[in-house]
Amino acid sequence: LNIPEVIDLNAATAYATEHGYQLHFEQGDASKLNFADGTFDVVVCSMFLCQDFNPEVVVSEIKRVLKPGGRFGFYEHVEDIDGIIVGRVFGERSVIRVQAYPEMVNVIGGVVVNKV
Repeated sequence: LNIPEVIDLNAATAYATEHGYQLHFEQGDASKLNFADGTFDVVVCSMFLCQDFNPEVVVSEIKRVLKPGGRFGFYEHVEDIDGIIVGRVFGERSVIRVQAYPEMVNVIGGVVVNKV
């Protein structure tokens, strides 16, 4: 697990505060998020689902903590990750946009909506 450097975390927290947001860093297990159902409006994930865990479990946890209508944005390089995110967890009707970058091997980004 890479924990942000204190200077980076402080800079991100200051930026968020200046723009009216609260930023809180919490270390935990992505397969068992320590948040109630429907806690977040948005979850963003970047180059994370390639870690040593089952991405379907993690994406299911992300869906659980999203509010109905909440959005999950991702940018990943895991092969066929859109099939897990879109196909198995959120479903086809949830897709706002999924875009692949053929010039970059296995890079895909997208946004899905939690249509509970």
